[in-house]
This record gives sequence, structure tokens and C-alpha cells, in this order.
Amino acid sequence: MEAERFKRLSILLYTFVKRGLQIIIRDYLRVISRFNLNVKLLLFRTFLVSLYTGIYGIIFNLYILELGYPVTFLGLVLALHTFALSTASIPAGILCDRMDRKTLMVVSGLLLVIATLPMYLTTSPYVMIFSPIATGIFISVAAVCVTPMLAENSSKENIVHVYSINATLGWVASIAGCAVGGFVPGLWRQLSITGNIYQMTLIASVLLLAIGWLLMLVLRNNNAERITSDEPFSLKNIRISRDVSRFVITCITFGIGSGMIVPYFNIYFLNVLKVGVFEIGLASAFAGGFMMFGLIINPYLASRIGKVRSAVVTKVISVPFLILMAITTNFVVASCSYIFYMFFINMAGPATTSFQMEQIHPREHGLALGLMSTGTYLAISASTYISGILIENGNYLLTFLGTCGGYILTAILLFHYFRDREKEHVGSLGFNTLKSRYNIF
Repeated sequence: MEAERFKRLSILLYTFVKRGLQIIIRDYLRVISRFNLNVKLLLFRTFLVSLYTGIYGIIFNLYILELGYPVTFLGLVLALHTFALSTASIPAGILCDRMDRKTLMVVSGLLLVIATLPMYLTTSPYVMIFSPIATGIFISVAAVCVTPMLAENSSKENIVHVYSINATLGWVASIAGCAVGGFVPGLWRQLSITGNIYQMTLIASVLLLAIGWLLMLVLRNNNAERITSDEPFSLKNIRISRDVSRFVITCITFGIGSGMIVPYFNIYFLNVLKVGVFEIGLASAFAGGFMMFGLIINPYLASRIGKVRSAVVTKVISVPFLILMAITTNFVVASCSYIFYMFFINMAGPATTSFQMEQIHPREHGLALGLMSTGTYLAISASTYISGILIENGNYLLTFLGTCGGYILTAILLFHYFRDREKEHVGSLGFNTLKSRYNIF
């Protein structure tokens, strides 16, 4: 009797999940079919640039060391790139609000290609220092412009889907880029091609940036509200609204939390749990897969409980898994906790971005994104440095608790600031909807 009941329950659960996935897939296909040309071009550009970023992340460090530079020089190069990327975000945001965004995307894309090539065509240390600074600046311009451009070219009903697809494409392309970066150097060897295989791979990868730039030339002007300004620029005229200030504060608290332990997860697995690189890579691969699934179902959670509440709930739910990671010494438990942590903490990202774009006036989009980006980067940098000191002394528990505290504080602030901005409504994936539509039970 019990076996029959369990079998029936399993069939019902399987049917429920299957029907739910069918609705999700069908709904995504319906939404994608409604994307205009600009959205498709911007999404394709995200894929190409993320593919390049994945290749760069795997190969560039090896390339610098292959040239004979010490690790300290590599650290300087990476630090300067990140610093330029973060500090350029605010002026990039101001430009984004005052100029035509398509023009900025075209110009910054071309300059990015021009600034990137010298790093791979010469071995000069001066080029290796100044090119990453330039690329960081041009990347920040495009990064600030893309988010409001996607919002301008999407309907309010589809915008969360657009951001979810954009995030998913970026993540998939980044993983694919890592795989390509690991495969292509070996291919050069098999083809008996002489020369620096890392250099050749990086030069070839610039083609992805070039294609991404060409796509921006095809962008069409839309009928969105004109946000450019002809008034002379003055720092005195910059006014930051209350909502922008609140979003920046939550970005800072989230960045502080993320910087405490996230950059050191691999070290934690290696030194505390005593596992090898293969096990770490396996856990990261599963976490990446679950994270992509979370991004895909994000619009349906947001439609059920609201964008703000979905951000609050997922951040709070991620905390117990962090605590479990901190107190366990079992790799299976820790890796499963890590997978669920990655699933929940990244799940509400697209809905949060959509909500930010809705609440911030179009004339402030660029500046707001620049301020949020700078706040996040600086907070991550500061907390990463502090946690590095703690970890060097073997104190991992405080870093985990710092991350938990940052996430909980972010959730509290988001709920306090914006809980009354949305009305709860039932989405298309409600239990009763599935039940009535497909007669599951």
C-alpha cells in the first residue's frame, strides 16, 4: 500500500515538474519571438563578449607568465584593469545619460578592439600596463549602456525574461570560452604551428570583440524617450535621487558580503576540505548548471511574489547553505551547499536589475548604473583584502559570517526601502494554474 502511494506521488510530482518545464519553455519561445532586432543584436553581443572574456580569463595569465614576467607584475596588471573598470563607471554613466547610446556602444567597441590588440602584439611592459587600463575604461562604457538599452527596446512584461536570457547567455558563453581557451592552445601544437600558442589564441579571440562591434553598427534607433541633454555639463547639476542612493547602498552591502568569501571558495575547498582541483572543478560545474537554471526560472518567481521579494527571499535562503559550508568538513555536504548557494544567490539578479530600471528615471539610468558598479567593485575590493588577512591566519568562519551578514543586511534594506513598490500577483506557474490547465491531480 505504501509502495503504491509512493509510486503515485512520484508520478504526480514528475507530471507537475514536466508540465511546469513545458510552460517555461513555451513561454520563453513566445517571448523570444517578440524580441526586436536591437534586443537580439545586444544579446548576441553579450554572448560574443562573454565568450572572449572566458578565453581571456584562462589564457591571459598564462600568457603574461610565459613572457617571463613575475606573478607580482601580473597582479599589478589585473589590479589596474579592475581599478580602471570601477572608477570609469561613473563618468561612463554620465556619458550614457547625455549622449546617444548607440554612438557610445559603437565608439567604445571600436576603441576596445584597438586597445586590446597591442597587449597581444607586443611584449612591452608599458603596453601591458596601459592597455588593461584603457580596456577597462571602454568595457565600463559598454557595460553601463547595455542595461538601459535592453530596457528601452523591451516591453515591461518581457524585460525580466530579457535580463534573464542576457545573464544566462553571458554565463554559458563564459564557460564555453574557458573550454575554448583550454582547447585551442593544444590544437596549435597538434597542427605543428610554431610560436607562442597563448599569444596566437588571444589574437584570434579579438575577432569576437570585432564581430561584437560590427553588430552595434546595425542597431536601429527606437522610439524610446530621448534621454540625451544639450545642457552644458557641470558637477553642480548632478543630482542623485533617493532611489539611486538606496540602490547604491544595497550594492555596497552586497559587495561587502560577496568579497568576504566568494573569491576564496577554491582555497577553502583546497585547504580546509583537502580536495583536489578535479573535485573543485566538478563542484563548480554543477553549481554553474544550477545557477543557469535559477536564472531561467527567475521571471516566474518574480511574477509570483514580486521582484523585490524574490531578491529578498533568495538572499535570505542562501545564508543557511553558507553556514552549512562553514561548519562541515564533509566535501559532499559542502559541495551540495555550495551548489544551492550559487543557485539562490544569483537567481534574482535579472529581476533586481529590471526593478532598478523601472524605479530609476531614464535620465538617471547611466549615472545610477555607474554608481552601483563602482560601489560594488570598491566594496568587493575592500572586503576581499580584509578577508584575505583573516584567511591567512586560518580564520575562515569569520569570512563566512561576514558574507552572511552582508547578504542579510542587503535583504533587510531592500525590503525596508522598496517593499511597498510592488503588488503581489499570481503568475502563470501557480500550482492551481497547472492543476486546472492540465488536470494533473
